Amino acid sequence: MELKSRIENRSEVTAICYRLVGSYPTLDYALAWQHLMEYCREKQLPQDCSDAEYLNLYLDDCTTTPAEQCRVDVCIASQVVKGLEPSSTVGICTIEGGRYIVYLVKGDYKEVLAPAYQQIYGKLLKQAGVELLPKHMFEKYLNDPETTAPEEL
Repeated sequence: MELKSRIENRSEVTAICYRLVGSYPTLDYALAWQHLMEYCREKQLPQDCSDAEYLNLYLDDCTTTPAEQCRVDVCIASQVVKGLEPSSTVGICTIEGGRYIVYLVKGDYKEVLAPAYQQIYGKLLKQAGVELLPKHMFEKYLNDPETTAPEEL
């Protein structure tokens, strides 16, 4: 798998988020997305926000945090989120802006994500001479796994 990087400057964004706790590969991400979509329906948010970003914000380093304590916020970021109130299950979070190194990973999540992370953290970041700051890592999803073939994700 060949992974190319680019540097991207991102602005701070506000997001609705649903927190999952446990071993990252075993969590029920679909349940989190269901809660977020239900929240959007309840708040009558538009379904087609052109600025919406679908993100998983990883709050813990799974190499140093016990797996059962690892936290991830499954998020939808958009301008329409500003001013919303959290619910009993959905929170409001801020994703820090700044300079990020970005890798595009394409394919079935179950097959490509673990090897991609091994390559990124084991080799590519060192080769790029990147200094990691104490910011949370996140994944940005560019398409919908409900309507996209796994190899095209």
